[in-house]
Amino acid sequence: GLEDIVETVIDRIGDVDQIALTGEYAEGIDSGNIEIIINGLDVNKDYLNSIKPKIKKKIGRKVRFLLNQKLDSNSIILFKKISE
Repeated sequence: GLEDIVETVIDRIGDVDQIALTGEYAEGIDSGNIEIIINGLDVNKDYLNSIKPKIKKKIGRKVRFLLNQKLDSNSIILFKKISE
């Protein structure tokens, strides 16, 4: 499910600092829409757009990627880059 998406995205997306689940899904409401915040520099937007239909087919949910947004109190952090 979501873990597979996060791993795939991290490998191919560019320089990502943080990925978080937000919106209704993060609040425990399964509306069929998943919103994922991706924060980082030089994010590959074309790649994100190309994987949306694949994700929908795999998990049966529509995914919306939000780039460089602030997290709210309901956001669930799925990935955070470890500073060296």
